[in-house]
Amino acid sequence: MASLHAFDYKVSGKAESFSKFGFNNTPINSIKGKYPTESFVTMVGALQIDMNLLPQSLTSQTLKTGIGGLVGGLAFDSGRNLIDHATGAPFGSPIFNYFGYYAQYEGNAPWQTPNYNIGMSKNSRDYVIYNAYLDYDYAGIFGIKGGRYESGADFYSGFTQGFEVYTKFSEFKLWWFSSYGRAFAYDEWLYDFYAPKTYTTPKGKTINLGIHAFKATWAHHGVTIAPFIYFSPKTYTAPSIEVGYDSNPEFDGKEGFRSQTTVIALFVSHDKRVRNVNRYGNPAGTGGQTLLIKQRFDIDNYNIGGGIYKNFGNANAEVGTYGNPMGIDFWTASVYDIGASVSDMIGEDALSGWIYGGGVHGDFMWGVLGRLTTSKRSNEQSIAINVAYNFPFNISAGLKLEYFNDITKTGYKVGDTGRVPGQPQDISDRSHMMAFIRHSF
Repeated sequence: MASLHAFDYKVSGKAESFSKFGFNNTPINSIKGKYPTESFVTMVGALQIDMNLLPQSLTSQTLKTGIGGLVGGLAFDSGRNLIDHATGAPFGSPIFNYFGYYAQYEGNAPWQTPNYNIGMSKNSRDYVIYNAYLDYDYAGIFGIKGGRYESGADFYSGFTQGFEVYTKFSEFKLWWFSSYGRAFAYDEWLYDFYAPKTYTTPKGKTINLGIHAFKATWAHHGVTIAPFIYFSPKTYTAPSIEVGYDSNPEFDGKEGFRSQTTVIALFVSHDKRVRNVNRYGNPAGTGGQTLLIKQRFDIDNYNIGGGIYKNFGNANAEVGTYGNPMGIDFWTASVYDIGASVSDMIGEDALSGWIYGGGVHGDFMWGVLGRLTTSKRSNEQSIAINVAYNFPFNISAGLKLEYFNDITKTGYKVGDTGRVPGQPQDISDRSHMMAFIRHSF
């Protein structure tokens, strides 16, 4: 942090590369629902400046601003020249679903037809201004933030374009969040800002009514009770509640014991206009419920834990995929399947259980994660091993190896957003390796 005429400012940046290599090279056949597991390599660079606009003498107040941008490109794309063996025509790479997605702000870009993959790939956007914000805080009891910035909302990941406001008194905190755009600015994911939920009026005009949330939190000696609600007008409403316990909030990650328990329940209602729309293999329906239970223990520099995630109905058709506090990566399937490689953890009637363990030894970190999922559409089994190391000169690198077996059930087809009567069961190997290397300053 430097000082300029009594104002604090900080310049930061990064250069990084991400790789995913799938071990399944099955030729594409869209009629049979046969697809490979993708491989790709990205390279990105980012630069950002943050500043406190108030004099240093005002210790009880801050007014921060910042602007940051990221630009990148694909060094390798396994899908670039693949042919659909069912038609003999180029299939088009779907890697833009990770990196470069751009269908204009409201999602109605004309290049999405006649060939979606080819049109989207040719018009990908490999840059984004992800930060451009003002953030005022008074003594930790009131704050308001607006513009473009990284979201901290449980059910809204990535960068948001909107505002949030909070007030805190004693053990109570009230928080409001409104977003009218979402973006990604990471090594694996790069999206320019887009409207994640839109509404088409009877006159055919597409409008963005935003995604909004309100949360009231009571925290006392490690116990947290927080009713909250997420909603997007004319799409969904999801009143919810979170209950948690943290035995040692001051745990430093090195010595001591900590237990963290979290239970979250969502009760989702879908607007009539989306109930018959296929989402992740099945119609959205009237709504549903989600129950998340997760537990983590820290013992000195080691950790162990697990979780259960249960959907009743298609509860995550509209909420739960744009961000989810389950704490594990559920975007590890195939980009050729529903969503951008989303797991069926979020599918209709899905039940998932996972356990993990790991440790931190100076600059070296490791972890093991095993997961089982059953859902109406598919069953999944995976086990992953992660390692990472922080080198001198602000350089870090990491590697993940994951075994992933994906069984798509009879009546569903890989790559199809709805049910396909008569389609036979498919067993696909979605095992892969992921790696990153990063330099930050």
